[in-house]
Amino acid sequence: MNDTPSSAPDSPGAPDTAGRQPTPGESRPAAAGDTAADSPRTADFPGGVVHDAGRGSPPGGEKPVTTAGPGTDPAARTVTDEPAQSAATQQPAPQHPAPQHPAPDGTVPDPAAGEPVYGPPGTGPGAESPVYGYQALGTGIPGRLDVGHALSYGFEKFRLNPGPWIAATSLGFIIYLLFYLVARITEPRSMTSLLVLFAVVIAGLWILQAALVRGALYETDGYRPGFGSYFYIGNLGNAFMTALLAFLATTLASALCLIPGMLVGIGCMFSLHFAVDQGQTPVEAIKSSFLLTLRDPWRVFLLALTVVVVTCLGLLACGFGLLVAGPVAAIAVTYAYRTLTGGPVSPV
Repeated sequence: MNDTPSSAPDSPGAPDTAGRQPTPGESRPAAAGDTAADSPRTADFPGGVVHDAGRGSPPGGEKPVTTAGPGTDPAARTVTDEPAQSAATQQPAPQHPAPQHPAPDGTVPDPAAGEPVYGPPGTGPGAESPVYGYQALGTGIPGRLDVGHALSYGFEKFRLNPGPWIAATSLGFIIYLLFYLVARITEPRSMTSLLVLFAVVIAGLWILQAALVRGALYETDGYRPGFGSYFYIGNLGNAFMTALLAFLATTLASALCLIPGMLVGIGCMFSLHFAVDQGQTPVEAIKSSFLLTLRDPWRVFLLALTVVVVTCLGLLACGFGLLVAGPVAAIAVTYAYRTLTGGPVSPV
């Protein structure tokens, strides 16, 4: 008697208990107590799973819709516990593309191709629309001067980098103290010695003013200068001669009348900026400063008046207020220079 033990291993090509060789693709009935009958069978259905009908089947004994595993015969179907979704629920919701406006040439840009989509012509800001905030980059187009922004810009830049500014401005106090000590020690009695001493002091103050302009230009460029950076003036003689000519022109105009002297002084307000920033000669720098002032004379006059008021307020605190008022005024005037010339003005 040839009884096959129930513990014999099952293989796809092994004969069943009746001795018949199973055909390819035919499932062999499981023997009683076989553990394969209690677990999902995947050997006959690669990629598919057959769940036990006795466990987890829906009420009523009805079998749900079956699906075939990938790479198998379409006729082979595996039973699933989840009812299949209808084709209507499987389709994604229709997507409505955003409305696109045609370009000036009549073509409609394709967002999927990476082309920008703009609004219809006439919807953007006009040329006369006001621009708020600080300018980030130089456009070469003159802007509209805002005196309030100029002062707040100067104060914020000074607040972010106070040390070098205070150190550079303190040189003015040192020059004044040296002048006072020399005058007390030598006690000059002739007019010539007094003029020489005065000229030396004024020359030192002009060089310091050019250094402050250089530092303010760095600030508007977005660079926080160190103490040594203030003295990268370039052609020092050119800056000195520009300050000298501006001083002589203002002095001669003031000798005629106070108002002409004030107007000439305001007209020369940007002369050092052109000399230091653009390397112009003294005559060219003064001429460029006058032309720049005439672009917006009322706001430039208001800025000059505000700078004088801020400087006087700094003098009230025993002169120590100039350590703040001087840098703020220098940066504010440089902000006006860059705005009126369309130069770069870094954000705070």
